[in-house]
Amino acid sequence: MAFILLSIWVQLGSFFFLLSGLIGDLLLIRLFLYLAYVMLLTNALLGSPLWPKILSVDQITFSEVAMDSFVWAILSLYVHGSSLVALIWDERAPKLTDDEAALWRMMYRTGGLSARLFQDVVARHLHVVEVEAGDVVDTENFFFIIYRGRIELEVLEGKKFSHSRVLTSGEMFDLKSLGLVRTESIFDNSSVRCTALCPSKLFEIRKENLAKIAQNPLSKSLFQALLINNLMYIVESYREINHTRSEDDNYCSKIFDPLEEWEQPESYRSGSGKALQRPLRHIWKGIRGSFGLPWPFSRHPVGLRQTQLPPPLRRDEYQKPL
Repeated sequence: MAFILLSIWVQLGSFFFLLSGLIGDLLLIRLFLYLAYVMLLTNALLGSPLWPKILSVDQITFSEVAMDSFVWAILSLYVHGSSLVALIWDERAPKLTDDEAALWRMMYRTGGLSARLFQDVVARHLHVVEVEAGDVVDTENFFFIIYRGRIELEVLEGKKFSHSRVLTSGEMFDLKSLGLVRTESIFDNSSVRCTALCPSKLFEIRKENLAKIAQNPLSKSLFQALLINNLMYIVESYREINHTRSEDDNYCSKIFDPLEEWEQPESYRSGSGKALQRPLRHIWKGIRGSFGLPWPFSRHPVGLRQTQLPPPLRRDEYQKPL
């Protein structure tokens, strides 16, 4: 019984298809799918030869090209190629202002947000504002993160004063703007009034934009981490060690400081902004880090497609994601 083997181009295409199923890195999946369709397109243009021939005949005419294979290969190359280019484009080092870079360092240290995601998700909605001592900060329409300075936050229960505390560099207000605490929250019946105690620099985001950012699947975990981090600030503010910090008008939290060497993201990692400097190393590390054999040779990771499940929202709270 004779077996028919297809050309080397089909064999290579099948190999790349197989690799795309064994790799978990999206960029590499697109790369291998792109290469697979390059092989299938080559096979079609060469007349779909059989093994071991490279060409079906010595001279290929257009009428000998399998048009269905040709058309599907071109369409697939466009789909996977455009996605591949976009994924590679994402690995560029973003350009941030000094103030934006300081806030990114805070978010990177807190929740691991890449500079590229910060630029696209956060920075385009971000404004840096400076207020003078005695200025009342507009918490009705904006959410703030303190870069430098001190802000007095007064909590009102209805119209009645409840208590106050001093916010310093690295803290956020108003927390309920994050939309991460919902039903029967202590924030429901309270409001805040914030006044600058000294010249201060603040990061400002409009509340409607913040609701989209905080619920964005790409950045939601970061803002959950920021909320926890800020609650820790509140607890620490009652300790004597932080009293001197609250009195310093020029205090700036170390969370905004330039990254130390050990904090720098490894250059081969996606989102480091340096992956394109050594692309082959980036690809190799991606293959090693995301390679996985099918069952029963390895256990499939649980919940890969379930990490972006949104929380239940009332219709009046619904915000369309970015």
